[in-house]
Amino acid sequence: MIKVRTANLLDISEIQRIEKEYYNGFNCPYETLKNWIEKSENFIVAEVDKEIAGFVFFEYLSEIKDLPFVHEFEYFKDGKFAYISEIGVLKKFQDFEVLQKLFEFAVSKIKIDGKKVVIWLTGEKMKHDKIEKKLLIKNNFEEFKKVTSWECFPGVFVHDHALWIKKLSP
Repeated sequence: MIKVRTANLLDISEIQRIEKEYYNGFNCPYETLKNWIEKSENFIVAEVDKEIAGFVFFEYLSEIKDLPFVHEFEYFKDGKFAYISEIGVLKKFQDFEVLQKLFEFAVSKIKIDGKKVVIWLTGEKMKHDKIEKKLLIKNNFEEFKKVTSWECFPGVFVHDHALWIKKLSP
């Protein structure tokens, strides 16, 4: 059974462990995650048998744009767009549909908060990009625009990403 809840500061080490596995050795610094969790109700974790199996973090923006992977929290209460800033799941739980459950939970909260569009940025080459692209296609996202240079880490850029959008029905 998958249980979904708001993340807390005690979850950071597990979130970083998931990030390292999901993002091939990369993870956000502790202070970045702390900032996101403290300033937002939108950092969500999924548990399977009391183990954190995955997470999603989303922000509300006033325009469609891409944010660097490691960035300061951006939140516009009256922003029209929900931006999926980060998502991840442990490999052993990918068959449990944890990402789909996290996505569905996020969309339900996004709708309650009155947002009409979800923005997602992902690439083409990495394993996690392929997992996310399958999720995007399954959930009827449309590719919005190519991002020619995206800052995945400070000073590190990749060139295979695109912004995807999904318009939410009421």
